[in-house]
Parts: sequence; structure tokens; C-alpha cells
Amino acid sequence: MARIRSIKPEFFTSLTIADLKELSARLTFIGLWTYVDDNGVGLADPRLIRAAIWPLEESPDILQRTREDLQSLHAARLVTLYEASGKALIAVSNWSEHQKVSHPRKPRYPRPEEVQNGDSTPSHQDSFEPREGSGESPEDFQSPPETLRPEQGAGSREQGAGNRGDAEPSASADAPPRADVERVCKHLADVLEKSGSKRPTITAKWRDTARLMLDRDEVTVERALAAIDWAHANSFWQAHILTPMKLREKYDTLRRQAAGSQRPSQPAGPQTAPRDMSDWTEEEKQRALNF
Repeated sequence: MARIRSIKPEFFTSLTIADLKELSARLTFIGLWTYVDDNGVGLADPRLIRAAIWPLEESPDILQRTREDLQSLHAARLVTLYEASGKALIAVSNWSEHQKVSHPRKPRYPRPEEVQNGDSTPSHQDSFEPREGSGESPEDFQSPPETLRPEQGAGSREQGAGNRGDAEPSASADAPPRADVERVCKHLADVLEKSGSKRPTITAKWRDTARLMLDRDEVTVERALAAIDWAHANSFWQAHILTPMKLREKYDTLRRQAAGSQRPSQPAGPQTAPRDMSDWTEEEKQRALNF
């Protein structure tokens, strides 16, 4: 059964989504949210996906187009193809950050990160078809009737942007602190304290988010520091970028706005300065202007 899902406005300005060549791939991606279960997982059969997402499309090539859309989404790491218990599955990457499901049903299939080493990505993944003799039949694909209900709020990350793979586990509590992660967290805490706020506590969640931003999103330390400085020289973003979680979520938006401020018709750097920046170091000022 189809499910009601949420979509964030940032989906339509996501650079990752914009890189999808076919508009149909973007609609297929949205449609997959209603196709997968409350765990973000469904069977990777293009016939079922076509029936769920494109039921009224009469184009003779719609099944092939669905296959191509799935391939594009897989290549962009927006979905993951894998196998568990002999079934070919598809999972929406970073599902818990896309959707906050109210009263989720018990998962029918494991997430990719839960699959043990004995289950590997199926060799037939490029075809998006079930294997011959796998025992999968239309009856296997049926779900119990489900009452449609609104889901609560989209996730904390920009949909599409930042979906660079599946959610990673938190760093071990016994792992030594990383200098680059500490530098990003400490700089944000310093900037908040300079602005007159109470100095925040650098928590494990702060460190995990900074680590993911550096490792998974491939944002350099200098770019992360520059984003912090630029945001806190801007009257709007100063009130919003208060944690690494929000910094990571809005990084692409900050980068686009900073790039827009460098156009010849506009003065370089942040458009507004809400407070006296005399207490900033020259390095901080320059980073903000160059972001």
C-alpha cells in the first residue's frame, strides 16, 4: 500500500537532485518514498515499482524508463541496492533523516547497514530484476492493508543534498578525539560565545556530525570554518547555525547564497552584518568574505 510522506522545500534546490539528468528520475525518487515501508526498504523489482509509482502512465517504454531511473538513483547514491535472505531489496539512503514516521510498522526487511557479511549486493543489481528460481512471486510482494496516515515532519537533513550513502554509526566512545573534528566544533562554540550566547557544550553528537561532514560530505575543515564565519556575519543565518547538525543540514544552501553574493552586481561577502565584527580576527573576517 502507498504511504503518505513528507517532502521538504529544499528538495527542489538540492544540487544532488539537480544532477539527475531525467526529470522522471526525480519523480521516481519521490515516488519511492511512498513505495518503501516505514523502514525505507522495499523489493527491488521494477515491475512493482512501476505499478506503484506510474500506474496511469500508458507510455510503452515506462517500465524501461523506471529501470533507468532506478539506475540513475543508485549511481547517485540516493538509493542502495542489496540482497538479504535471498531477496533483492532497495533502500532509500539516509531514510531516517528524510522521514520521521509516526508509529512505524515493524520492518519486513533489514536496512543495508544491518545486513551481515553473508548477504552481499546481488550480482543482478544492474537489471533490477528478481533472480530466476528465487521463489519470488507476486503473492510474496503483498502487504497487509494499511490505513493511510500523515507522517510527521521531514528529516533534519536537506533531502537529496548530503545523501552520500547510508547512515554511518557513531564513532566509538573509546576512539581518541580527532583534531580536525575538534577544530570545527571548538570554532563554532567560540563564534557563538563571541556573539554573546552562552558557550555551548561540545557533545558526542556534535563530534559525530562534524565527523560525517568532513568524511562523508567531503567538506574540508577550512570550508566548514568559512561556512560558520559567513553564517555568523549574516543577520538571518546567525540565528540558525547554532549546532553542527544545522550547519551540515544547511551547508549547501549557505554555499549557494555565499556564491550568489559574489556576483558583480552585488558587493562581495555577507550582505548584512548584525553586530560589530571588531572582535573577529582577520582570519575569521577573510574566511567569511571568501566563502
